Amino acid sequence: MLSSISLLGFIILQYYWATHNFEEKKINVQNVIKLCNQEIIEKLELQILEKSSNVILPTFNPISAYKNSPYDEESLMDSITGLVRDMEDQNFISKRKRIVDIINRHLSLGLNFDLDQLLEDDEIIEIITQVLHSHELKLDFFYSITDTNGIILFSNFKKKENELIANATIFSDQFLKDDIYNESKIFSLYVLDFEKSIIKSFTGVILISTLLIIIVIGTFIYSIRVINNQKKTTQIRTDFINNMTHELKTPIATIGLACEALKDKNISLNVKMENKFLNTIDHENERLGKLVETVLQNTISDKGTPELKLEIFNLEEIINKAIKSIEIAFDKQNGRIETDFMALNKIVEADKLHITNVIYNLLDNSLKYTEKTPHVIISTRDVIGGIVIRMKDNGIGIAKNNHEKVFEKLYRVPTGDVHNVKGFGLGLSYVKSIIELHQGTIKVESKIGYGSTFLLNLKSSKIIES
Repeated sequence: MLSSISLLGFIILQYYWATHNFEEKKINVQNVIKLCNQEIIEKLELQILEKSSNVILPTFNPISAYKNSPYDEESLMDSITGLVRDMEDQNFISKRKRIVDIINRHLSLGLNFDLDQLLEDDEIIEIITQVLHSHELKLDFFYSITDTNGIILFSNFKKKENELIANATIFSDQFLKDDIYNESKIFSLYVLDFEKSIIKSFTGVILISTLLIIIVIGTFIYSIRVINNQKKTTQIRTDFINNMTHELKTPIATIGLACEALKDKNISLNVKMENKFLNTIDHENERLGKLVETVLQNTISDKGTPELKLEIFNLEEIINKAIKSIEIAFDKQNGRIETDFMALNKIVEADKLHITNVIYNLLDNSLKYTEKTPHVIISTRDVIGGIVIRMKDNGIGIAKNNHEKVFEKLYRVPTGDVHNVKGFGLGLSYVKSIIELHQGTIKVESKIGYGSTFLLNLKSSKIIES
């Protein structure tokens, strides 16, 4: 729970950091564009003033007052032109004011400049582009110069682009607002996809942040899975220890009782009874040995695969040997094992001990997991390149969702009380590992209440028994 809260907090923090930086960047870029707007306007006004020095006198209607003025045309031209050319090394605002003063001193009437004579569209775009680039801004833009009534005097967009203009971010300022002009104008800069351009500048940061979040989430999910697997393994191992203790106590107790009966001088035993107790001890001792061997064999996942001692032998003989080993247990429950051997290619090259254990484990499971009188049918059939062993029982059956799980190490089919069925949950895991080591296959066909059928497919040896 704490880990989930921490992860959620981290994601929220990353989101807050990203949005905060975006807003901060947005404000900074807006401020820079506003400065650019002012700079563009100043450059445009400077260009107008410079060009106006060439058109100011021709557009002015001479009057006698002008002729009597202490300033003649030549002095006016020299004053304006000299100041404009000297702009580079002096403050623009103070120089601009001085130009206005000179014009006002020369002219007592207001000027009505024709902007078409003073500005050209290409020049305006060039000035805007230069200013934006000087501030390292790569933006798609339109511009317009309008009068105070909104009538467009200059622009670089057409009617079909009005939709783009409507969605653009607009930065507007007054233009030509000095007293020497009859009417001020409005300069507007339309920045297209303003927020997208800012997001684009954050692409690297966003990718790194997203990658970091994915890594953290992936690590979190992986950790949760590892923890869940560890909890599951711990629970399985606890059940395994409980079942193992219960399983081992039974043969130990049986052997102990048989030994006490044989040692007790007060009990008169005939040869038949002695043989019975001795057979019991021998059987339970063999059972203990096989239990220990089974546990050791199922450590292969920790220590690697076991070394197979390959021999050529008759598979049906090994099946019969396994049947004899477990026949006493079946007899106690009045059970029976039937065989239906029809395979011709019954000679295999395999590890005799492990194949015997495989058959024994499957028979043992058939005995354990049944609520009826045990009945098992073992059949063999030829298949291309090998032999298939089919083992069908009348047990409780296995649910379809557990068909694959039954072959997992330490997994036991749920039957309620963990002690009501003997075993460690190791048998089928061992069976599958051994069959696969022999490059064979095993699968189960089962349904609850209808028993189980195990199909083992092994390669046949090239030697064919006559």
